[in-house]
Amino acid sequence: MIYNTLKDISEQIGINEKKVAELLTNKVIPNISTGSVRKYYYTSTYLLDYAYKMICKDKNKNYESSKEAFLEKDLDTSIFKKKTKCKVLTITNQKGGVGKTTSSANIAATLSFLGKKVLLIDMDSQAQSSRYFKKISFAGKSILNLFEKYRNSNKISKEDVKPYINTFELEECKIDVLPSELKLAKMLELMRMNSMPHLILDKIISTVKDEYDYVIIDTPPYSGLSLEMAIFASDKILLATEAEEFSIEGLEVTIEEIKDFIKATSKDLVIDGIIINSFIKNRTSHDEAYDRILNLLVDLDLDDNNLITNKESTIVSKSQSVQLPIIEYKIEPKQAIMICEEYFKYCTNLIIEDR
Repeated sequence: MIYNTLKDISEQIGINEKKVAELLTNKVIPNISTGSVRKYYYTSTYLLDYAYKMICKDKNKNYESSKEAFLEKDLDTSIFKKKTKCKVLTITNQKGGVGKTTSSANIAATLSFLGKKVLLIDMDSQAQSSRYFKKISFAGKSILNLFEKYRNSNKISKEDVKPYINTFELEECKIDVLPSELKLAKMLELMRMNSMPHLILDKIISTVKDEYDYVIIDTPPYSGLSLEMAIFASDKILLATEAEEFSIEGLEVTIEEIKDFIKATSKDLVIDGIIINSFIKNRTSHDEAYDRILNLLVDLDLDDNNLITNKESTIVSKSQSVQLPIIEYKIEPKQAIMICEEYFKYCTNLIIEDR
């Protein structure tokens, strides 16, 4: 549920409107704010619950009610920013056009919005994630250069990696991006000549891992070394799909490949969720596909908290057209935060679980 009045939030958590305004202004309750002279705040049930649970963890208390938690003294955003062991998430599907890049960018933005430091790595030579926040070319200034350096010297350091990380500081979130470029595909072919090339991305990430809470890897729509590197570097995999036959077939093939990889390498890796993009409820083909995806979810021993169902919305394309993640699209803030609810559900559960 979305809240955009102090009265509604006050009634939900049982504290007065003045205190609510203070918590919103100080971002103790995560929210999207709009307006300059008169501020408007938009938050949701998931965000209120997240704030409450993080207060409980920060204060190491079990409160009798959310009211008691939100009335704690000296609350600030530090409750969200305690460093935990960095987790690496890869978003993939061998089928193209299923929203991997949109999912990667918006999950990265959502995690940042929730107080986490995030690095987004583009492993697709089409470089869509690289240009998601600003449509510029990173030719000659991308992860390709790092692979080239490793290929020549068989080593990599933080000092090598840092100059290629670009920071995009937006109003509600701040995201670091390690970009890609078109020539990456050719470089990866050459990397096959290196010993154990599937380890190289993990080595690159390891040099900067101590600076981040989460690393998100966007992958190309095919198998190969790029995907092998991403999988080996990851702690968790998210699978992106649309509610249509070919996307789900790609999903099933990808799942089998990941399982084979885990078996062959004994890698400590889990498939952590499925993202359904552009879903239209009550469209027969989509409903049938949804049921098929739910069966896959059960087979993976996952529940609804691990399913992100993004309904078809013009907000997605509108936000992309102005190079913003959905959380930053303030022309239609209520609709934007409604679309983000599924990301909030997954990301808040992920953070609380990792904390």
